[in-house]
Amino acid sequence: MIHSSSKVNIADVEENRPRQGAAETTSSMWYRFSQCLLLLLAICYILQIASPLRINSDALILLSMGDSAAHGGNILFGGQKTLFPPGYPLLLAILMRIGLAHSWAIIVLNLFFLSVGLYAAYSLLIREFFEDKAVVLLICSFFLLSYVVVKHSTIPLTDVPFFGCSMCCLAVMSQTAKAKLSNRFVVLSILACILVVGALLIRRVGVALLPPLVFMMVSSPHFKSMLKRISSQAKIVTVVILAIACIGIALVVAKTSTLVDFAGVEKNLGISTLFIRILHYRLVEFGMLLGNCPILKMPVYLQNLTLWAGFVLSVLVFFGLVTRRRRIGPSEVYLVSYMGILFIWPYADGRFWLPVIPLLIAYFVLAIERLRLPKIVTATYCIIFATLGFAAIVYSTRISFAGSAFPDRYGDGSLRSTYCAAFKTCQDSGDPSAINAEALRLIRDYQ
Repeated sequence: MIHSSSKVNIADVEENRPRQGAAETTSSMWYRFSQCLLLLLAICYILQIASPLRINSDALILLSMGDSAAHGGNILFGGQKTLFPPGYPLLLAILMRIGLAHSWAIIVLNLFFLSVGLYAAYSLLIREFFEDKAVVLLICSFFLLSYVVVKHSTIPLTDVPFFGCSMCCLAVMSQTAKAKLSNRFVVLSILACILVVGALLIRRVGVALLPPLVFMMVSSPHFKSMLKRISSQAKIVTVVILAIACIGIALVVAKTSTLVDFAGVEKNLGISTLFIRILHYRLVEFGMLLGNCPILKMPVYLQNLTLWAGFVLSVLVFFGLVTRRRRIGPSEVYLVSYMGILFIWPYADGRFWLPVIPLLIAYFVLAIERLRLPKIVTATYCIIFATLGFAAIVYSTRISFAGSAFPDRYGDGSLRSTYCAAFKTCQDSGDPSAINAEALRLIRDYQ
């Protein structure tokens, strides 16, 4: 009987070997494909270094602040203080002082933060979410294919630098939470705190990193063990320091543009009307992320579906979060905190979500896996998303290499006359009365 059973088991093994081999071959092919796709996207992004300086309203303020700091003054815009943190303007000031105040240098700086943040996101997703490297590489690729990332990676804004800093912070928190040695836990905790401060200096929404930092500390066995070993006096000093830090953070948060603007708009609209408007904004933004296209570029009949598409994505992300309820970590706490802050921000812009797009995609994938949607549905959506992403890259590349046609191809036309005056390439020279003097000066300085 034993001999017969052994034959059956051997036969089963021999029968399963071709299936395992086919699965491994398929996985290997997807891994190579994802590597090639990521390499292709990296080349596409590098091509954007050739772009002239791209400016919008926020970029104008940040560049002016950097220029003010570089020339020995305070970090001001038009002689006035702003609610923008000083971190990114100081980086721009450094570029000016070392003679690298050029558009290509700003884009390279953005690509550096983008690369660092993407590597941190990759390590975080491998450690916390997926074992399959091909899946994680595809998530990274789809992040780069998002029109939000394509559009804002070439503009001097804080979104991409904050993405790099915040993802590094989350990756370090993830390592800290799983540290086996006390010394390693202390070192990584200090590094996480430094990265949180760095994120706050770049964007004040960095306060969303504080709850996961506290969660990481409190839930760690090393932290609990350290508390047991220190004296009562040391505990009192620690509590006092933490209380002072919390008060300081509360004062900073109270003065952020988010809360100031919320209070101002709430007085005019009322809390209920404002809540409905903010909810509408967030769902429309989610709809644009899911459709991978800004609403103004969509056909009219699709614009009406954007709100519902946003609702679908929000439900799927929430469902993905629920699947992680037994393994809650810094990533889950961070995303909930980040989303909570955005729900008191009374304005709309898809770029607000740029720093957390890899997490949104990850939870989206978890939801799709759990729901077991037909492969043809997910494959069709991925192809459409990727096609629109490459269309955005082609459009951006066309702007980067537009040459004398750049003033006509970039933006909504509001700065066309300013670019015409700066580059002197327009046949009609633009409208002199429409020239933005500050933008003109900065474009010339950063050429």
